[in-house]
Amino acid sequence: MKYALRVVASALMLASVCVLAAATFLAVATALVVAVRAGGVWAKLAGVVVVGVLVAVALGVLRARRRARRRLAGVSVTSDEHPLLWVEVYRISEGLGMMPPDELLLVPAAKEMASESKTWLGMRPGVRRVHLAVPLLAALTERQLRAVIAQDFYRCWGPNSFGRVIDRGKVIIGRVIDAVGEDSMVGRIVGGYGRAFVAVSRPLTIRHEREADLRSAELAGIGATSAAIREVALLSKQWDAFVEEYAEPAAAGGRRPQDLFAGFACFVQEPTRRARLAAAVLEGASRRQSTYDTHLSLEDRLAAVASLPDDDIHDRTGRALDLLRNPDREIRRVEDAMFQDPDLRPATWEEIVSEAGRDIAHEDALRLVRLGREGGLGPTLSVETLLDLVRHGLADEMVRPLLGEGASQEVERQMAGRLVTAFLATAAIESGTASYRLSWATPWQMVDSWGEVEDLPRLVDAALADPAEVPALEQWLKTHQLGMELELGEDARPILVR
Repeated sequence: MKYALRVVASALMLASVCVLAAATFLAVATALVVAVRAGGVWAKLAGVVVVGVLVAVALGVLRARRRARRRLAGVSVTSDEHPLLWVEVYRISEGLGMMPPDELLLVPAAKEMASESKTWLGMRPGVRRVHLAVPLLAALTERQLRAVIAQDFYRCWGPNSFGRVIDRGKVIIGRVIDAVGEDSMVGRIVGGYGRAFVAVSRPLTIRHEREADLRSAELAGIGATSAAIREVALLSKQWDAFVEEYAEPAAAGGRRPQDLFAGFACFVQEPTRRARLAAAVLEGASRRQSTYDTHLSLEDRLAAVASLPDDDIHDRTGRALDLLRNPDREIRRVEDAMFQDPDLRPATWEEIVSEAGRDIAHEDALRLVRLGREGGLGPTLSVETLLDLVRHGLADEMVRPLLGEGASQEVERQMAGRLVTAFLATAAIESGTASYRLSWATPWQMVDSWGEVEDLPRLVDAALADPAEVPALEQWLKTHQLGMELELGEDARPILVR
């Protein structure tokens, strides 16, 4: 009875959406019938409306199929090729009392995901797929992977409960918003309705997620489940940062890493990086959740699992990745699936960081040159002019057009620091006195011609905050033999004008 009112309210909200959709359909159908019977111009208008509806439905179907194809991205693994992995999956399915999946896919992601491609408007069961994240397989033990898969199986395919219905309702509402546009009038109405639905149904969703964690702990053990929950939260942060700071710049520059996941392994083992991301995970775990949060917090999930009686189960299993018969071959296949563009050039991480860092700095420097040109400073921007802008506190104002109205002073200062740093870095790189070097602690580590680490962003930030620190920047320029008359101009690529 604790959740009875929530169940009734959530059911009514979902039912009202269905009733509204049905009423709209009947109203449109009735209007079309009346128009056809009236004949003449009205019949022609009705025909135009019918054609428009058919086109809209066709476009919707095509978008749905494109989404389905995107979800299928990955490498399929069969039971003949990898029997140990499938045995583990069968064991989990049997332990939860459900049918096993039809297909396993290895994907370049950090979260395991179960899905089912239903047909006939969701009334007919479809293909059950499990997307296994390669970083998870490499980071977790077999028992920890069992816990992660069991959690997702229960959430997606567990006993019929209103929690699953609510999840499906949220997906449908999200797709409607994507289709009509979040900023449109209909999108704002549906978005407001969706937020109200989430707020009302949140306790039911949380109860369903808690049940998934508890069933997982029963199947895999309390210790393995707790460790898996923590590791997945950290790994998700690590993978997002790795893709944003290393993999995406590589692809944007027309390159593909020769060994993507080996690079990620180095990334997660870097002590400073791991400590920083772990602190971010802990900060998020202790933050008070909003009414609209749809998932249990990390802190609550761990507390729920820890509340179970001690099961005296110790995890002595090996790497989950060893469940694959030939891990290196499968990892290579996943990397090929991630970088399908044939024009991407294979490169080492050292080459990628050096070249991508230079390209990004060039582009940011050009943005500063364009801002100067639009502000009346001419087609080129000199080091001397830039330092004068910093010295008189005008750098923040110079970048304001990039941010638009309403940007905070802090955001303006960050953008100014980024562009000024890029301008000076580009000048040094083009002059051959600096370069970017691979470091897993920070994506763009600048070094001088002797290999000594440069902290140019700190010098720039200090000068922007206090004009008295500009002489430190001037000393840096002298060290790199960069004169004040040096100018950066805009052409097919950045060129230095002496």
